[in-house]
Amino acid sequence: MRRAISAILLVFLLLPVFVSAQDMPVSTPDPLAVPPEEVVDPNAPAEESASTPDVPISPIEPEALQLLINARTDLDILATQNLGASRPGGWSGSANVMDRQLPLLIRLDLEILAGTLMGPDQRPPGWFGAVPSTPYAIARDIRHDLELLANVVNPPTVRPPGWIGSDPIMRCDRATQTLVLVMERTAGFRLNVDVFSPDFCNLAGLQATAYAEANIMPNQRATGTSGGGGVTNGAVQVSSPFAVAFLDRFGRRPTGTIPVGEPLTPIARSYTQFSRMMLVRGNGFEVFIDYSASTLGENQFAGLPDVNSISTNTGCNAPWCNGVG
Repeated sequence: MRRAISAILLVFLLLPVFVSAQDMPVSTPDPLAVPPEEVVDPNAPAEESASTPDVPISPIEPEALQLLINARTDLDILATQNLGASRPGGWSGSANVMDRQLPLLIRLDLEILAGTLMGPDQRPPGWFGAVPSTPYAIARDIRHDLELLANVVNPPTVRPPGWIGSDPIMRCDRATQTLVLVMERTAGFRLNVDVFSPDFCNLAGLQATAYAEANIMPNQRATGTSGGGGVTNGAVQVSSPFAVAFLDRFGRRPTGTIPVGEPLTPIARSYTQFSRMMLVRGNGFEVFIDYSASTLGENQFAGLPDVNSISTNTGCNAPWCNGVG
């Protein structure tokens, strides 16, 4: 009986404790409340940023590397177009830009593909082949031969989808490439030839040569309006008795008729559609004439640089010159 009374008393004593615990409010964070700003000690040492690992740099010069990457892509596209997913024996497929041998490996794959598509000993006319040189020169030669091979398995100027290509001048022979490159980098020359022309390389060579003869070779310079002047090489001459000279390319300022046989140095031409006017220099004159009144050929005329790309100083002080009409 005493134990029962003690238990009842204990329950009554603990009951207020449980009740008070249940009635206590529970603290729930307000989702819309703005968290307190973190106080930053300005004197505290700054945390060290995570170190970024150095990105390895290709040992191949950037200009050559870009040529090689594009050539690798186009070479694989050409292989897939003609062979599907299969590849010939010995094919490396290398695209590792960290490998110094990448130019040689791509060259080897190009030779393998050409041998597979054309025959082991057959190559397109003008094929450069493998020539020891700098990475850039090897990459340039790869692009040249790759374009030749693409012309064999596709119609000229037609390329498979995804083809990257490169500067059109790389389709030309080494001499034309070198001449144009040197003229562009040292003499302010700007090539202006239709890249889709079937005679692109020939016209590019003619244009660069004409520019060099007119602007670089000292024995090709005339004195313009000063009279006398340097003597041209006579390779181009007046062939028509109606070779009227003009001081402007639009034919509005005639200044006399150039005698038949007078030597000329073609300098540039008008790129206005259907225009046949070209700028020429000779003994005591710098004028415009219709190119058909001279011995200059049509292809040579087409290869002349744009007259807007050079400095002109028209004038006429030769014996046959007249006043401006």
